[in-house]
Amino acid sequence: MHFSIFSKYLLITISLTALTACMMSQEQTQPAYTEQQVQQFAAEWQNQQPSIERLSAMEKDLALLIEVLSANSDLTVKPSQFEPQNDVIIHQSEQTQAQQTSSTDSLEAIIAANKAAEAGVQLGLYLTPKKVSYQVLKLKRDYPAALNGLDFRFKTREQKGVTLYGLRAGPFENYTQATAFCEIAKRMGQTCVTAPFIGEML
Repeated sequence: MHFSIFSKYLLITISLTALTACMMSQEQTQPAYTEQQVQQFAAEWQNQQPSIERLSAMEKDLALLIEVLSANSDLTVKPSQFEPQNDVIIHQSEQTQAQQTSSTDSLEAIIAANKAAEAGVQLGLYLTPKKVSYQVLKLKRDYPAALNGLDFRFKTREQKGVTLYGLRAGPFENYTQATAFCEIAKRMGQTCVTAPFIGEML
């Protein structure tokens, strides 16, 4: 009797093992995707290829931008929107008077205010005051004779959400002298434009 019960259990165990093996072999023979699905995936991938390439190019540009900004490098080429503008100093009494006069008179007031400010030059735009100070030291080291007697300031300017610091040198007796200085500076490879000698002292 024990033998027959044992043989029944053995027969059931063998049957279950064989059934499981058959099921596993059937699962392995069936592909996960049909050939039609694979072709559809390949077509979708081909259609998305231009978008992927554009994203890859944008990622490279963004990485370069992040690298430049994190290095706080100075701007060697000035975009047109960062060109120095005439900085006009108008005192309260002059401002009231300018509001009461015609547009011709206000233009004359602006010209007079520009003339009142000492003549100077701007020697580049930088992303931090530290970069401005470093550039001053570098210029004094490289061109001590040309910069003898000049003082340095930096003028802060907000342009499209970016704070820039313009390096100003001066004062000059007049803008003719400042223009002549700029011509010499440009020959030495230095960015230079005439500008009022205003800003924070370095």
